[in-house]
Amino acid sequence: MHKKSAGLVKAESQAALFKLISEELTEEEMAVYKRGRNAKSYTMAKNATMTDYRMATGLEALVGYLYLKEDFERLLTLIGHGLEKMGEI
Repeated sequence: MHKKSAGLVKAESQAALFKLISEELTEEEMAVYKRGRNAKSYTMAKNATMTDYRMATGLEALVGYLYLKEDFERLLTLIGHGLEKMGEI
């Protein structure tokens, strides 16, 4: 189980997840993603490409936004659809 969860939190996996759900995002959600993706990063990716790292950061910003907005249903829907498309659930 640890290996499975560790694989899903890697930048590469998060970038792949974003690519699968990007078409489902509203304009507002896409704007939040882009803001997170384009934010100045003070660290470098160790085991990921910079593109994957930035996409993962954007996805994390979107997840945080939906969580703080308390839109848990939307958050679960997006992540659930992505994980289904990845074949994880």
